Amino acid sequence: MKTIQILASVAILTLAVSCGSSKKATVLETDAQKRVKEWKSEGWKLTGAYSTFTMESLLENHNAKVADEERYTSINGTGIGSELSDARMFAMNDATIQYATAAGSVVNGGMATQFSKMAESGRKLMGAYTQKVAEFISPYMKESLSLYRNLNGKVEVSAYYLIDEQNAGKVRSRAMDEALKETALEQVFGTAVDEWVKKFVNGN
Repeated sequence: MKTIQILASVAILTLAVSCGSSKKATVLETDAQKRVKEWKSEGWKLTGAYSTFTMESLLENHNAKVADEERYTSINGTGIGSELSDARMFAMNDATIQYATAAGSVVNGGMATQFSKMAESGRKLMGAYTQKVAEFISPYMKESLSLYRNLNGKVEVSAYYLIDEQNAGKVRSRAMDEALKETALEQVFGTAVDEWVKKFVNGN
């Protein structure tokens, strides 16, 4: 469990840079054999969907894609449920929320710098934006590998996802458009919104 928690902590830090920025998340683990050995010692197994592969091959393939710093962001989500299907759903929800929270942090930082007098409006907008990113991003999250283990009579899942930034930028832009409409703040922020979408939402 400690290994997964460390990886999740690293992921949220790097995501805060990568979601809405050209900088990307760090490769999970360069020594796939070492990581797989740790996973096995902690009782992790591949879920059925990946049973025809090996942990090492899946991790190496995942890392190779994450290494493409111009395209992919990596997220690790975890979940616990009474059934494997429930735990996998919770793991995906966890990853979705991590991505949305990090995306919101990037835009919020830009707003705080430029619009410090609009704190309340800014909070409303960021809340709506984060919610919309979480709602829209899940179809674009591709699972690379999924691990599970038994935990006190329940099932724990740790799943790794890739998000293609070519699609994610469009998702974040759509989320901002919807958030502005939902909060009726389009007129409040005016033309500055175009700069946010370009600089903080799309990462250009």
